[in-house]
Amino acid sequence: MRAVGRRRALPSGRAVAGGFFVAAAAVLLFGGWLAARPSPGRLWVVAARPLAAGTTFQAGDLARTTIRLPGQTAALAYRLVAPLLGRTLAAPLRPGELVQADALVPVGRQPALRPVSVSVDPTGLDQLEPGTSVDVLVTQGSDQATTARMIVRAALVIRVDTASSGLVGASTTSQVTLGVTTLAEVEALVQGSHSGTLTLVVAEPSDGRGLGPGPVPGAGSGAG
Repeated sequence: MRAVGRRRALPSGRAVAGGFFVAAAAVLLFGGWLAARPSPGRLWVVAARPLAAGTTFQAGDLARTTIRLPGQTAALAYRLVAPLLGRTLAAPLRPGELVQADALVPVGRQPALRPVSVSVDPTGLDQLEPGTSVDVLVTQGSDQATTARMIVRAALVIRVDTASSGLVGASTTSQVTLGVTTLAEVEALVQGSHSGTLTLVVAEPSDGRGLGPGPVPGAGSGAG
């Protein structure tokens, strides 16, 4: 004779409804967790090398790397390099540091810097970093006849390149890229580099900026 077991009772409507609400709560909780996580890794624009404040972006200054960014940070970052070319940097950036909108000079607020590369006296250059504001002096003559005159005030150091011949006792030459804002300042730097020796000193903000007190003596006449 076959034993007849008791049939299991189906869950009540209240139990079914309770299970549904528990499942719905779990889905909502999982969705909130996903929303709180940083966005998936994407390519974002970063500094390719040390960049000083006042740098006008060129292609070699920027790179793209994969970073996971939260939503608020992603809103200020850039996915493409092209829209940044020609923009001016308001704060220095380290290599690999993210480029964000609040680190840029607003369009139309500040004239773009004109980069000028000149050879300078290497003395004290190891204490200068990109972003330093410097006064530029030109020294001419020798011994008792030496004269020095300031030609540009508050130029911005963009890059310092020091190269040595490697020979014992050989002189070291230094190439510095300075950022200035006017054509007259560009001309003063170029003329000064050809007429004498340029020396950089850290600028004093209260001295202002722009051209020095007067024309470069003997500018364009060749080194004395």
